[in-house]
Amino acid sequence: MQTAPTDTQAAALAKAQAASSLQNIALTLFANVAIAISLALLIYLREGSTPILWWLGAAVAFALLRAGWVSHLKSSGKIERNPHRVLRGLTIMAFASGALWSVVPLGLPVFTQAHNVNDVVFIMAGTTTGAIIQSLAYSPMAIAFGAPLMGATVLRMLLSGGDVGYIVAADIAFLTVMLFRAARLGERNFIASHSTTIAATELAESLASANHTLERLVRMDSLTGLANRSHFRTAAGAACAAGHGVAFLLFDVDNFKTINDTRGHDAGDRVLQTVAALLRSACGDDDLPVRLGGDEFIVVLQGADVAGRAVALGERLMAALLRPVLIAGQPMSVSCSIGIATHPQGAIDLEELSARADAALYRAKDDGRACMRVFDDQMQSALTMQRRLDVELAAALARRELHVEFQPQVAMATQEVIGFEALLRWKHPCAGMIPPPDIVSAAIRLRLSGQLTEFVGERVCAFLRALDRKKAHGIRVSINVSPREFPIHSPAQTLKLVTERYGVDPRRIEIEVTEEAMFDPKRCADELKLIDEHGFALAIDDFGVGHSSIANLMAVEIDTIKIDRSFIDGIAGNRRDQQLVAAITAVALPLGHRIIAEGVEREEDAQCLRMLGCSYGQGWLYGKPMKEDDAIAWLVQHRNATAAVEPLPRSA
Repeated sequence: MQTAPTDTQAAALAKAQAASSLQNIALTLFANVAIAISLALLIYLREGSTPILWWLGAAVAFALLRAGWVSHLKSSGKIERNPHRVLRGLTIMAFASGALWSVVPLGLPVFTQAHNVNDVVFIMAGTTTGAIIQSLAYSPMAIAFGAPLMGATVLRMLLSGGDVGYIVAADIAFLTVMLFRAARLGERNFIASHSTTIAATELAESLASANHTLERLVRMDSLTGLANRSHFRTAAGAACAAGHGVAFLLFDVDNFKTINDTRGHDAGDRVLQTVAALLRSACGDDDLPVRLGGDEFIVVLQGADVAGRAVALGERLMAALLRPVLIAGQPMSVSCSIGIATHPQGAIDLEELSARADAALYRAKDDGRACMRVFDDQMQSALTMQRRLDVELAAALARRELHVEFQPQVAMATQEVIGFEALLRWKHPCAGMIPPPDIVSAAIRLRLSGQLTEFVGERVCAFLRALDRKKAHGIRVSINVSPREFPIHSPAQTLKLVTERYGVDPRRIEIEVTEEAMFDPKRCADELKLIDEHGFALAIDDFGVGHSSIANLMAVEIDTIKIDRSFIDGIAGNRRDQQLVAAITAVALPLGHRIIAEGVEREEDAQCLRMLGCSYGQGWLYGKPMKEDDAIAWLVQHRNATAAVEPLPRSA
């Protein structure tokens, strides 16, 4: 049972919440003012309504008042002396701001007109979403702002009458509940994270005078009580060298990230503890259960018949997990994917057996998860191919055996080509076409990421110069880089040197990074800053796969958001995916982000995306990936075809 925090811990948590809230409020106030100006100008230019300008003056004045008060709080030291009072003040200010914004839908007569109602609904929802995202450390502040604003918006929609108004009011009410729930979960995760840090600090201080306890903790995972990675390497290395038979049973919890994101990290920790207890009870006396880190576990088995014992252990574990586990009194279904590698006799290298267990685990995941796979000859062939790629990639790069293809990106309403994405290809003489992720992974392992980025950058620059010869100066080309490359080299610096060598404007190149870069902003901050300083555009690729990335939209200078293809295929008939895309556009469009849908293959999906506010698409509906010359020829033909179907100008 979780113990209540001490007074010291509670004060430290309150200080952390106040500091985080004050740190984020400057951007929130700026966004408030920017959206208020946009809304007022939109209504004034359309209707000539003077009251909206009075409201704008009040909104700007109140934002400046809040900014001055926040500056005073930061310099006065009140956060350290009385953080709870600071949080109460922030909540009151947030409520006053929400009440002021609620005047817009309810107090201004101009919003009795249907088209203005649509404007205010869009802006109010986006404003509330942004405020909640910036207030995840302390949910009462977010709720205090959002409650009057969203309540007024719902009431305005109800007063507008008609079935459409009622439906939109219901959707907004549902969105409000979900946003408030997200704010509560965000605060809960914030508290859990800082509580762990505080508790760990106190524990470390107490261990200074208890060396025997420290020695035990060095070998044990503090959360589960199992052996940790350090002890695993020592014990497993000795078992592999002994030559009496050894097996590794490697597994992790399926969809554990979803559990953390939907139930909170406390629930995630309890799942890990429950799984560890089941594992400990399923293991024999001579087996060594280990938590490697995160949700990954391994069991080391030694002696006779290790293959049969490992399979039997895996079956016992999976059978135990068939019964829902109780988390905070609520049943939760938990499953795991298991990979087994065995070596019945003779010494074997620890890394070799670990690689085989990894390969078996990945196969279990590829086969749908919640299953067990034993390393076999087919996996050995795949592992051999991976090692072959590691050996041959450097030479293939030097011989220019790799090539780049380009897939168009278009404005879905007009079919105008606005860009291309550069896609890496390697047709291996034996293995055929190698998937780009395998190439990138091999390059990272071999420290060849810099050379690979330079090669792609050279092909992109050559393609841009070819586009210029066809008078296509406004087209941008995007390049994919992995955040895993950042500790190895700087893609931004590499591409900067390439563009200088080719005389290409860096603004013509957009660097795409997967949203994992937003999950660890500290590790990626320097590289993201360089991308901006060198003039490259920044796109977040495969957006939507990660659950917490929307909260970081305002923390990173983003030009483009690319929605992952898994949410696009069949979106015309999928209400849940439609709601996700609508939520992304509601947050991203007011911030000035361009949104591109990946994997558009059906016209009905394209039409649905346009209605949801997504203007740009990429996929086989518009064009497949093509080699450089084919892409240029396709562009010329596409432009001619588009020009041919444009309506003729009306005669005078």
